[in-house]
Amino acid sequence: MADPLSIAASIAGLVTLADIIFDRLVKYGRWVKNADKEIQDLAREINLLAGVLSSLSRLARALEDKSFDRNLRMHHIEACNGTLAEINNKLSKIVKDSIKDKLKWPFFARRIKGWLEELSTHKQNLNLALSANTMDAMLRLLAEEDRHAAETHIKVKETRQIVSRIQQDSERTKVLRYFLKYNPQQNYEMSRRLRHPRTGLWLTRLPEFQHWLSTPNSRLWLKGIPGAGKTVLAASVIEAALGKSTETTPSAFFFCDYKNTDTHKPEVILGALVYQLAIQKEEAYKRLQSFYKELHPPTGLPRAANVMSLERVLKDMIKMYAHVHLVVDGLDECGKLTDEVVVTLSGISEDTDNVSMALLSRDEDHIRDFLEADFISLEIAAHKEDITEYVTSEIAERTRNRRLRINSAELKGEILHGLIDGEKGM
Repeated sequence: MADPLSIAASIAGLVTLADIIFDRLVKYGRWVKNADKEIQDLAREINLLAGVLSSLSRLARALEDKSFDRNLRMHHIEACNGTLAEINNKLSKIVKDSIKDKLKWPFFARRIKGWLEELSTHKQNLNLALSANTMDAMLRLLAEEDRHAAETHIKVKETRQIVSRIQQDSERTKVLRYFLKYNPQQNYEMSRRLRHPRTGLWLTRLPEFQHWLSTPNSRLWLKGIPGAGKTVLAASVIEAALGKSTETTPSAFFFCDYKNTDTHKPEVILGALVYQLAIQKEEAYKRLQSFYKELHPPTGLPRAANVMSLERVLKDMIKMYAHVHLVVDGLDECGKLTDEVVVTLSGISEDTDNVSMALLSRDEDHIRDFLEADFISLEIAAHKEDITEYVTSEIAERTRNRRLRINSAELKGEILHGLIDGEKGM
């Protein structure tokens, strides 16, 4: 979840989308005979929903409450967006004076009844959120939170971050720090900040992703062109995995960054992964402590941990759990070490039977050679739903700040259409 202003802008973006739809409905009603009543009913519902959304956006701006739970996802807003996006999709394909499109009216009319019912439900849910007097309360109403909100709040906070389940003292801190050469938490937090409130929900709802999330010994390769938003989506993948974390089902992650050569090294990646698994189970920590002592003999010089020994320790730790989620982003950013990193990680997934591993990278030949046989690949282009949210939010925000002076809903629709239909959203 983002800050209050991003939440408000995201909701305001739906107002922009509703305005575009209303404008198109009015025009469509002029082109198609015998469509007056249905179009008028739909346009009226869209207009009423836009009013509720506008009020909700203003409420979000007014509630500058910093103590809200930033992990809550706005499910009612997402559902509303889904309906509006479907209507806009249908309308955007209509070409003026096209006989073919006029012939589609009977099929379009049959869908209107369902849309009217959905829009009515969305209005009821959003009107309930308007009764909130804090940002946290508003988000809980939008996130379908139940009356046991306090308990849920605690649970969410526990499961959206790597939770340390071991007692730590100075000795243990020394052992753990030795293996954590680079902390990926900073990358995760940055990716979450860059993500708009509803970005990535399309990915986490895919059957392939749900299978990966719930099934041990499953592998995903999320691939895409540069700038397609892989790293931002990595935060959604990690967040979903953390949401499933328990004492027997831990998660660990890493971000490779071309700007930091330390993150290219397999031993640094593995060190961060064993650190995360070690702090989530006493038995796993003791295995890491034993390895630390091997590297620091009392009567000899200390040795550095190599890739092979770290692999062995990681596999030993994995066996101590029922199901482990491992997520590594940016394989292609490891330069000359990319092949070694890919071979190391894919080897770990092959040698264990209780790991769900997700790897993210560009679709490059040498990476594909290693992964395509054993990993389910999902193409990540800039997704239409994510682009629509971003563009409509930006139009609403820039119009509010007077950085953009567009009053025409038709022109806003043309901007939205042009940006969404760009090459893979780029």
